[in-house]
Amino acid sequence: MGANHLMYDALRAELMFDINFIDWPKYVKEKTYSEIAKRVIEENSIRDGDIVGGSSLGGMIALEIARRKKLAAVVLIGSALSPAEVQGILSLLAPLTAITPISFIQLLIGKHENIIAKMFAETDSEFIRAMCLYLPKWSGVNAPSASVFRIHGQKDNVIPCPKEECEIISNAGHLIAITHAKECADFLNKINRQL
Repeated sequence: MGANHLMYDALRAELMFDINFIDWPKYVKEKTYSEIAKRVIEENSIRDGDIVGGSSLGGMIALEIARRKKLAAVVLIGSALSPAEVQGILSLLAPLTAITPISFIQLLIGKHENIIAKMFAETDSEFIRAMCLYLPKWSGVNAPSASVFRIHGQKDNVIPCPKEECEIISNAGHLIAITHAKECADFLNKINRQL
């Protein structure tokens, strides 16, 4: 939830086509994934026929964009089609986000010098809180209107690896765009050739 375009820097170098990696819009009190999707569409001029994707929450927002636009495809990189695919304990803990001192946690994490800590520390804490609180309420997408392509880490402890219709990276966790950039880029290059 705290990622930005920096997450894809290593992956970008491996791609054989142009791609636009975007950041979250400035948070203005949205409470649902649909509201965030609407802002992403407006601020990035997403049109019918585009291919949209994302990692983790970004993939869920991509699915919400597909509800509003007739996309050519949605690409999920370690993401979920519904809250049922998210680690059960995380969904149960989501309501506790209302009382969690996120900005304090960000301050502590921000002292570490790695890309993940940097991204999380720089994200609006109220955005993180709102998106966590909404997770158990999200209806997910049972029958996406666009083709969905998925790649996932076999050992993802946040969104456990789907059992079917997914390319799996062995011994990989949740942030595969960072930890397994080459494999993710190969997957995206394959989709680009296919489409």
